[in-house]
Amino acid sequence: MNYHEQPPSPETPPPGFRRVAVRMPVAAPYLTYFLLGIIALIYLYFFSLSPQRQIDFLTQWAKINEAIRAGEYYRLVSSMFLHLNLMHIIFNGYALYIIGRDVEALFGHLRFAIIYFLGGLSGALASFIFTSSPSVGASGAIFAIFGAEMVYFYQHRHLHGEAGRRHLNQLIVLMLINLGLGLFSTVTDFRIDNAGHIGGLVGGVVLAWFIGPAYNVEFDLAGGHKVVDENPIQRWAIPSVLYAAALVVALVYAVSAGG
Repeated sequence: MNYHEQPPSPETPPPGFRRVAVRMPVAAPYLTYFLLGIIALIYLYFFSLSPQRQIDFLTQWAKINEAIRAGEYYRLVSSMFLHLNLMHIIFNGYALYIIGRDVEALFGHLRFAIIYFLGGLSGALASFIFTSSPSVGASGAIFAIFGAEMVYFYQHRHLHGEAGRRHLNQLIVLMLINLGLGLFSTVTDFRIDNAGHIGGLVGGVVLAWFIGPAYNVEFDLAGGHKVVDENPIQRWAIPSVLYAAALVVALVYAVSAGG
């Protein structure tokens, strides 16, 4: 379900109150579509290569711990845009399409971008710290926006009512299923990276908790109502910078400790 317009809660209002439907101040999910296009184009290029050149391409851009320790930090970002095969990109692309549109609509373009990229970096860094295998894929960033959506519906359970609580429960079940699959599945030499998934999820939850929107309904004397965001950029800009700085510190420590 896309929460581009909030339906009235099915709960029975207290006596003396009337139920109203309010329109959420949503953003068009342009960045989600842009990310999908970039990921698709990179995969089409990868698919067009010969088998040996595909291996060379992955070796150049994937998350490979030894190369990162040698100073190739760009791999923490570039690996987020690579996919091994058609099933890999279809799964991640579909998840980004479904979850990304809702999160970008509710959080806005800038906050969505921050959560996607810093959450994705959190996943890549967790993979670097806790796994020695090479890895690629957008799933760390997708788990970040997955976590952000869960935080949103938890923090706004007063606004979305029973429908929001059901959606939150569904998100939790899907998260547990996906993490469970990561424990038992492998994809050739690039096994499903649960460390990256958990790192992205934690990053998305932490970021969304501090920088996510805080929507509330305001009423005026004329009887009108509107939804306002009580967490403006003046409040959440500093937590975003601090989180990015913490990732840099964690990377420097991880590289020096593993050197």
